[in-house]
Amino acid sequence: MTEVLAHPEVHTDLPGPRSRELLARRDKAFEGPLRNYINVPFVLGEKHGHVLTDVDGNSFADHVSAWGAAPYGAQPPSVRDAVATAWDRYGMEISQYLSSEPVITLAERLIDLAPAGITRVAPTVTGTEAVEGAVKLAREATGRPIILGFLGQYHGESTYLTATTSTDMPGNTSHYTQYVPGVILLPYPQRFRAPFHRGPGPHDDTLCLDYLREWILRYQVEPEQVAGVLIEPVAGEAGILAPSQAFWDGLTGLCREYGWKLLLDEVQTCMGRCGTVFAAERWGLQPDLLLVGKGVTGGGQAVAGVLGTEEMMANAHAHLGGTYAWEPAACAGALAGLDLLADGRILANAKSMEAIAHEELSPLIDELGQVGDVRAAGAWACLEFVTGAGSTVPDPAFQHAVHRAALRKGVFAISEDTKPLYRMQPALTMELELFRWSCRQVADAARQVSAR
Repeated sequence: MTEVLAHPEVHTDLPGPRSRELLARRDKAFEGPLRNYINVPFVLGEKHGHVLTDVDGNSFADHVSAWGAAPYGAQPPSVRDAVATAWDRYGMEISQYLSSEPVITLAERLIDLAPAGITRVAPTVTGTEAVEGAVKLAREATGRPIILGFLGQYHGESTYLTATTSTDMPGNTSHYTQYVPGVILLPYPQRFRAPFHRGPGPHDDTLCLDYLREWILRYQVEPEQVAGVLIEPVAGEAGILAPSQAFWDGLTGLCREYGWKLLLDEVQTCMGRCGTVFAAERWGLQPDLLLVGKGVTGGGQAVAGVLGTEEMMANAHAHLGGTYAWEPAACAGALAGLDLLADGRILANAKSMEAIAHEELSPLIDELGQVGDVRAAGAWACLEFVTGAGSTVPDPAFQHAVHRAALRKGVFAISEDTKPLYRMQPALTMELELFRWSCRQVADAARQVSAR
């Protein structure tokens, strides 16, 4: 974690002239969703450490980190070297047909890191495939058809899951979504806003378990039909929502009572994102299936997968993965990333960012009526914007204005113009001084927008 010598700066309009030229070329070549640059009004020129520079020379603190897939900054040397060395040795290979040592070693290392009871691994390329595979495995192991999911989660971009449990906003699948059987959705537990309650919390987030027991299991499905519960331990796309210990105790109690399998989607939360190797550790969870992706790559090449218990996976017939799953060089890079994570300083750095986020951003709740809530979990923070004090009505326009103002100040984070959520997702290794500076720029951006 190197010393920050200079803070990022923006010198041109956004987009600058060179970015404007390239974005116009992009608009002519790509499909609809990739033609909108309202959220990201520049083109990447280069990226080093935790700062990216656009093609016009403007620089930004990177609070996207490749949507969490670059957990150690832009080019971690050990990961880069491991990928290159393995590529020179093994080339491209279909590991599910012809194995190699990095593939086997990665499986063993992930099992060693996982919560108690995890003994097996099924390789995939993406988190989407991992979720699809987990659903197959749960149904096969139990002989039951139903998966319980939660509204607002994000489980990928496949046809089945966007039709049921993955989309965090209805507009994401407008005009083409399918409605398929086998999935029942519940409100994701949160304390800021809750169904059947007006105004902001704190609310009791175990109320959704009451809804499950007293309404869903009474009127919609018998418990013996449910194969498993698919849930993110922290719902990232929904705004860094982290359920209470009481919720997890209640949910795991229902799983034991009815024989449901716990399918924990840690594609976004694994490998230190929440200050622990797995977010499951924050609540002492022992899942039957554990889904990994993004950060497990170490910032190298694509790696994802399903980890599971002996009961769930030893004798499974469901085939996961494919041609590109766990290509040897990707596994070598992932192993180098695990070596970095073994140094406890990185997890400590992530926990320090959580404290800094609350210190710098939480006071805005009392200062600005439009800041409804501030949430943080490790190297992950979110501001949720509302129309005014005492309201839970989302204000995506205000949020997006804050994002644009923060860009002018040199902070690049996750913003969508249809959401009230502004998310900061830095590398786990970001310098604490740069993270604190970034939080202060975001806070000042919110003040500027509020004063307009």
